[in-house]
Amino acid sequence: MPRSGVTVTSPLCAQYMTTGNRERNGGRILVDQLLRHGVERVFCVPGESYLPVLDALYDERRRLPVVSCRHDGGAAFMAEAAGKLDGRPGVCLVTRGPGATNAAIAVHVAEQDSTPMLLVVGQVARAHAGCEAFQEVDYERLFGGLARHVEQVETVAALPEAIARAFATACGDRAGPVVLAVPEDVLRDRARVADAEPRSRVIRTPAAADVVAVCERLSAAARPLLLVGGSSWTDAGCAALVRYAEAARVPVCAAFRRQDLYDNDSPCYAGYLGLNAHASLWERVRESDCLLVLGARLDQATSRNFTAFDPHWSARHMIRVYPGARLPGRASPAALAVRADPAAFVAAMGRRMPAASAVRAAWCARLRAEYLDSLRPGRDSDGFELGEVMTALAADLADDAIITLDAGNFTAWPQRYRRYRRPGRLLAPVNGAMGYGVPAAVAAALRHPRRTVVGFVGDGGMLMTGAELATAMHCGAQPIILIANNGMYGTIRLHQERAYPGRVVATDLTNPDFAAWARAFGAYGETVTAAAAFPAAFARARSCGTAAVLDLRLDPRVLVPGVTLDRMARAARHE
Repeated sequence: MPRSGVTVTSPLCAQYMTTGNRERNGGRILVDQLLRHGVERVFCVPGESYLPVLDALYDERRRLPVVSCRHDGGAAFMAEAAGKLDGRPGVCLVTRGPGATNAAIAVHVAEQDSTPMLLVVGQVARAHAGCEAFQEVDYERLFGGLARHVEQVETVAALPEAIARAFATACGDRAGPVVLAVPEDVLRDRARVADAEPRSRVIRTPAAADVVAVCERLSAAARPLLLVGGSSWTDAGCAALVRYAEAARVPVCAAFRRQDLYDNDSPCYAGYLGLNAHASLWERVRESDCLLVLGARLDQATSRNFTAFDPHWSARHMIRVYPGARLPGRASPAALAVRADPAAFVAAMGRRMPAASAVRAAWCARLRAEYLDSLRPGRDSDGFELGEVMTALAADLADDAIITLDAGNFTAWPQRYRRYRRPGRLLAPVNGAMGYGVPAAVAAALRHPRRTVVGFVGDGGMLMTGAELATAMHCGAQPIILIANNGMYGTIRLHQERAYPGRVVATDLTNPDFAAWARAFGAYGETVTAAAAFPAAFARARSCGTAAVLDLRLDPRVLVPGVTLDRMARAARHE
């Protein structure tokens, strides 16, 4: 891989000055390090294994609010969502054993989504280690394959450096989760130890020769295409990418669930690669004679189950710009691979704009027209469909609205038919974890209380982490949760109908009255059974002054856009 250019640094965060070497217990030291690293909020389920931390947080509850959640998985999802929004590690505190294992799903989300996150786990006392003590777990073994770094802090004096190292690692070349286990006696011990200085984030700028080589390839291409992904983008970096693409007339597509990285209203936006992307875009990728991949790791969804990029084609036409020391997984071969921060690379490219090209402009216009054609939801039944909801939201939501997604077939509609613009955001788990949508919406509403936050969740995912509505009510967060209620685990039903038609098992659901359930929390709840009733219901949810739930009773025959149970049954009969 060609050598990157000059390495520059920028502060990870604002610093909070503490009193230095006064004697403190481990809990106080830990909280002081969080403040020093600019943490603005922590998420937790309180546990006995980190009581000294909770005690220290009591003293700082105004500067460092504590969001106490109803499940460790919900707390960790909130921390992961906070990391996505801020680009700084979201912090979650959990107790030993069950608390840590409950949080493991969110750690996996943060790893596959490259989200900066810090999970602090209270551990059994050092004297009891290895005795199969109450709720004892070896966290280095548990999280070794899930997190970017796992460490157990063995002395109170080691806490400041361990936490500084954790923040630096979480915000490294490729961001990700870090897990710190701290024995409960370490948190009780006292020491005079200086706070660690927050480390600067390393931003790798590209070598000038690499920028020249990439720009020359783009200028010579008749059908270039940019693919943007990853997590290291700022609003300024995203804006610079728009300026470059529009000046060069190069079409841009987004990686799976990264649609908020590029202004979807730009004349150069061509859609996203991933589940339920419009079919013509996959064809255009194969027709491209220069594909510049900026930050995307080409995961399974973005690469169409690792089939979209033929190795022989990739070796001639693909350029990879990636911040990490190595490309993740079994990456496709590339004609050129550059280790650099994608936003820094775009900034350098902006100083070498290609000459105008009528051929390239026509190619860009073609991809844009095909994307716009894909934005019109079709009618797949005579019942209530999510396409009608998306049409209503398109007319009602501001550009800065935040959308969170759970996992399931229903996400095809907000992924495909919502047009995202910065600072509007899309928060969704690339790894497809159910239970993400509601906690992420609560975290987003706490972070941006003046912006509309809409969480999409299925009826299956709602009963996994929907109890975080209680957290929203307790903290005053006001997300609007839209439940895509079709009475089934729709994704698995789709797979069953394709692979084993007529042999459906374990996917039917019996649900509560979700609107009444929401009202039991003190939230606003309403059942919507028809498209015509949705706009007024959404307006009532927006103005209610609390968290809100709209239970959308959708046509269960419609699985994804263009695919219904009836059509699948007919196809199976004719095979």
